[in-house]
Amino acid sequence: MPNILDYLTWRGDLPLSAVPWNEVDSLLMAALSYCSFGEQAAGKDAVALSALSTRERKNVKDFPFFNRCRSLEGELARTLRFGGLMVHDAVEAWDPEREMQFAAMTIDLPDGSCFIAYRGTDSTLVGWREDFAMAYDSSVPAQEEALSYLEHIALRRPRGIYLGGHSKGGNLAVYAAAHASEEAQGLLQGVYSFDGPGLSKELLEKPGYARIQGLIRSYLPQSSVVGLLLGYHPEYTVVRSKAISLLQHDPFTWQLNGPRFTEVQQVDAASQLMDETLHEWLESCTPQQREAFVDAVFSILEATGADTLQEIMDEKFRSAAAMAIAGLTLDAETKKMLIRLVAQFIRIGTTNLWQRLLQRPQEG
Repeated sequence: MPNILDYLTWRGDLPLSAVPWNEVDSLLMAALSYCSFGEQAAGKDAVALSALSTRERKNVKDFPFFNRCRSLEGELARTLRFGGLMVHDAVEAWDPEREMQFAAMTIDLPDGSCFIAYRGTDSTLVGWREDFAMAYDSSVPAQEEALSYLEHIALRRPRGIYLGGHSKGGNLAVYAAAHASEEAQGLLQGVYSFDGPGLSKELLEKPGYARIQGLIRSYLPQSSVVGLLLGYHPEYTVVRSKAISLLQHDPFTWQLNGPRFTEVQQVDAASQLMDETLHEWLESCTPQQREAFVDAVFSILEATGADTLQEIMDEKFRSAAAMAIAGLTLDAETKKMLIRLVAQFIRIGTTNLWQRLLQRPQEG
């Protein structure tokens, strides 16, 4: 089955004026957000993608997915459909003190509308810690930055705005849309989340969310893990992937049927079980317990001295020793809390699995 690279071969010579924008185009823009254009596209003066792509692209050792997106950038730039798109206001921010990792860019479309693409999580511990903070904070710094960015672009009054992102970028798109001013919301034409983590229950109950709910297009691969983390979900479309388990988070593995994703009826049983278990576990914990759990886990990871998950993997034996020592030095109360919460998660998961097994004969 074809993927987004095959889509470029098939549709790359068709201008947007001839064939309208679709969900696959939106995923391509979400992937483009993982590229770093530096000062070339940082200002409000737009630069054609074809011009930006002529610079040398260096591989990112600790995040191979970035490299695939940067190769995709070159492929996009060589097509009639995407090469003339104008990129501007590209920003990147990494702030350990605020525990924030944020990046976004705006792509102007030929009809006068634009697509704001929010980057997902990179491999830094700062980025992943911020993701898990969504389990106990009503907002995290990257979400606030996403909202500010949307309002900034909306002041220029484009004909319309699409928002989108992959992974955390999808969550940022929905968060920004739901919290935007009514003036900015009036410009929105679509909000795309590609395997983005879930939303807080409080957000789903806000009037701002109700106003834009019909614009949300959420997509999860059939064995979604990341997209079913941490919160509640808008109605979503399940996409077939050629990969297995967590590797399906990579959108290059998603399968297409022409200009649409190849859909399946529902996420698989393992994903459903994880979703049910995680939500029951989160409901059983107070926000303070969730925060203490995340702090403890990341204090152990940060004891390795690594800045990225890849660095931990590269120095696996040294990292394991450092994490073991860090675990031993935790105070007694924190150790008890970690053991209790992990045991509680296992108990809930075991109960849910047993209930599913008992229901199987009845379903037949």
